[in-house]
Amino acid sequence: MFEFIQKYDVIILDFLNELGNPNVDFIWLFITKKFVWVPFFVTLLFFGLKKNTNNQARTILLFGILMFCFVTGITEIVKLIFVRIRPCNDPALNGVFRELINPESYSFYSGHAAASVSICSFFVSLLKTNFKVIYILIVWATLFMFSRLYLAAHYPSDILVGIIVGFTIGKLFVRIVKNKLDVLDLQNPTNSKSVTNC
Repeated sequence: MFEFIQKYDVIILDFLNELGNPNVDFIWLFITKKFVWVPFFVTLLFFGLKKNTNNQARTILLFGILMFCFVTGITEIVKLIFVRIRPCNDPALNGVFRELINPESYSFYSGHAAASVSICSFFVSLLKTNFKVIYILIVWATLFMFSRLYLAAHYPSDILVGIIVGFTIGKLFVRIVKNKLDVLDLQNPTNSKSVTNC
């Protein structure tokens, strides 16, 4: 089974990787970096959360941070269990892909995919009613994940599993937050601007 997945992972990744153009490599090398997106998120969440009460905003932000830490922790544990070598680091595939980066961690599953999809599903679900611009996170997550394929840092199956994990965890935390916000609304009914109908 693994040999079957590996075979088609290599075929699909080789096709996607060959679409690359050296003239735009710097764009994807920029997109794939996590910390360059911090100002983007700070700005987006500032405007998105200001439409909620202070208690709601604090709750959403706190659980968003907890979710990110949880996703990151689970991802690192799984990587150490499966120890799948990244395509850009695999000696057996030397020369097959255009190698632009050389990350040291393992490949399965994609932390970029899991983190971006969990963030996207979490904040879009909770903020979409009052802040339509939040849908831009879907574009960001798509570009963020594709950058890992473009750079041959992950196989397609790594991305797919990362998407499934991220979406599942994101929705789980959405449910937790909605339950928490329901309690806050009951405690402070006059200040309630509920997001639980999202």
